[in-house]
Amino acid sequence: MTLTTQMRILDFQNILNMRDFGGYAGKYGLLSSGRLFRSAHLNNASSKDLEKLRALDIGLIVDLRYLAERERQPNKWPAGHGAKTLAFDATRSGQAPHEAFMQNDLNVAEDARQYMLASYSDRPGNASFQAIFRDTLLNMAGESDSLLVHCAAGKDRTGTLVALIQALLGMSDADIMEDYMLTMTAVDVDSFLSPAALMMEKRFGRPYDPESLRPMFGVEAQYLDAALKNMGDPEKYAVDVLGLTADQMTKVRSNYIA
Repeated sequence: MTLTTQMRILDFQNILNMRDFGGYAGKYGLLSSGRLFRSAHLNNASSKDLEKLRALDIGLIVDLRYLAERERQPNKWPAGHGAKTLAFDATRSGQAPHEAFMQNDLNVAEDARQYMLASYSDRPGNASFQAIFRDTLLNMAGESDSLLVHCAAGKDRTGTLVALIQALLGMSDADIMEDYMLTMTAVDVDSFLSPAALMMEKRFGRPYDPESLRPMFGVEAQYLDAALKNMGDPEKYAVDVLGLTADQMTKVRSNYIA
């Protein structure tokens, strides 16, 4: 079934940006709906949220956060419901790069925008991201579990991996970008800027202009364009850079095309 925008944005109390990123028509057929999910972190999940997660029957969680983020805000998950988790760069310790930037180098909105463009540009060539991209696709080739891709806000790291998955499943560039930009519909960015500025002032010991945070709290088409430009042809990227075989790519499609 092809999903409408209203059907894609899922109603959770305390899990932000929870969306179904399947249900698009692509060149290989219709992407499965109800099996491909993306979101922000799960640390604030309410009891009702946990019951909704249980009903989604997710078998694979791809957690793109750094270790320090995972330790500070560990995911909540329905009791008694098992799911395999792939954790990003599990051995890396220390402050997440975007948090170090906010602490030391963020002053005005253009600082944030340039950081976002650089981080998206760098992501396809980063060995740690390549490793979890590879592991995700290999799991998708081996099993047909429903999966949830998430990071802290469910838009940047998540958006890059989701765009790769969607491209490999045959979605058009226009639909990939439309899905990416849905963060701006699913999340009221304006409501987060002032509270986040106060939280960061308390955490890092200096004041922040809420507007300086806007480029980091929302998404812009240029961000994803920067990642996709450096990724190049998604099929060649998956095979030549990530090391998947043609047979594995065929299996990913057979598992996640309705």
